[in-house]
Amino acid sequence: MKVTRQETAYNYLRKAILQHELAPGSALVEQTISNKLEISRTPVREAMKLLEAEGMISSHPVRGYYVAELNNGDLKEIFDLRVALELLALRTAIDKITGEEIAVTEKIFRDLNDNCSPEQFYNADRHLHDLITHNSGNRRLVRFLENLNSQIERFRSIAAMKPDRLKYSRQEHTEILQMIKEHDLGKAEKALETHINNVRESVISVCEKYMFY
Repeated sequence: MKVTRQETAYNYLRKAILQHELAPGSALVEQTISNKLEISRTPVREAMKLLEAEGMISSHPVRGYYVAELNNGDLKEIFDLRVALELLALRTAIDKITGEEIAVTEKIFRDLNDNCSPEQFYNADRHLHDLITHNSGNRRLVRFLENLNSQIERFRSIAAMKPDRLKYSRQEHTEILQMIKEHDLGKAEKALETHINNVRESVISVCEKYMFY
């Protein structure tokens, strides 16, 4: 399918923010972006509105658009919501997830090696979390988590900057899968909550070290 100019602008800005090519607080000038992408300002403006709705950028009557800044309050809100919603999803999904789905997900994580790219790891991570949320059968819950996803992805990429985080995260995912496989809800909940809270702590640590706040 042909990519629209709005999608081109959206994909460019989203990637630049997630990969920290555009730092928190950076100004986003429509004309500069449209010149770079060789498109008009209208699709750039439309893309910015979408990203603002996702919480990745902010607007101000005087300052215009800028990359949303990170703060401790944002982290608390986002990760508190993520814990609550994913645990709710897990409770209804654990008996619906099939053995075949578990086997596919286990293979995805087995195929990861120490030299895998962050993108490969994020895809595996997303696969597991989607497996839980989509099997919950709760469409509103899925939509709520999808609305949080852009902000969550942004924080995950920050957490990956902490040494050995990907290695420990892989171990945590393996444990979550094993508990789901055994249909042990209590241990699966504990493993999932521990994983999400570890991501939270990694994000806070990196944000403080590199002064992302």
